[in-house]
Amino acid sequence: MSSLDNGLRILALINDARPLLRVTDVSELLDLPKASVSRTLRVLCDAGWLERQQTGSGYGMGHKALELAQHYYARHACIDKVDAALKLLVERYGFTGHAGKVVGSERVLLIARQGWYPLQHAAKVAERKFAFDSIIGQAILARDSDEAVFAVLGLRTSAKAIHGLDEQTVANALKTIRTDGIALSNSLITPGISSVGAALEDQRTGERIGFCLSFPASAADTKHLESLKSDIYTSALEIGCEVRDAFWEQRRSKRPNS
Repeated sequence: MSSLDNGLRILALINDARPLLRVTDVSELLDLPKASVSRTLRVLCDAGWLERQQTGSGYGMGHKALELAQHYYARHACIDKVDAALKLLVERYGFTGHAGKVVGSERVLLIARQGWYPLQHAAKVAERKFAFDSIIGQAILARDSDEAVFAVLGLRTSAKAIHGLDEQTVANALKTIRTDGIALSNSLITPGISSVGAALEDQRTGERIGFCLSFPASAADTKHLESLKSDIYTSALEIGCEVRDAFWEQRRSKRPNS
């Protein structure tokens, strides 16, 4: 077996239960001579794949592994996972799929996917609108405290309702989203249009992304709507756990047979 093979086998031994590698342990686990293990560990250390602990207790993961991880995560950003989920949802239901983020008090669209259903409610990428007039905006804002949302929407600096909203209306909507995990609304702006959405937060970057399906209310009976809500929830749950979103990780731990 080559030195490269041995080096890869040694690196593969590091995990949560074994964060440090010691010559004796590696020798026993891989059935390799101690001299060979010691030499390979030093080479990996010199190359930056491992770091020698100052206490001399063993070798831990080095900076090169972190650099690779950063490149990996950059290629598998939260928005890419959301887009992949949206594609499947749009193909299944035929409705329009959108994804976006909140910037200040506005929702900004990042993705727009058209479905096959004859009637479509679509908005263009980069479109902006008042955040609480969007199901994506509502889902994202629900991650913050009521007070923080009031401030973002301008309710703390206005003596009157904004966009027809007052603090109690906003607080009630936020509470429902936090309880249900998803946001659902009929005709936020356009009469006859319903939307179901959810939000995600990438623990690594702090990036928050919301996504939704929008459709004519007449196109989804009760059974159809429940199926759609379940699929939106499941998609958000799966992505949320992948990106270490505490909101969704807590829900998975409470969900039966998860």
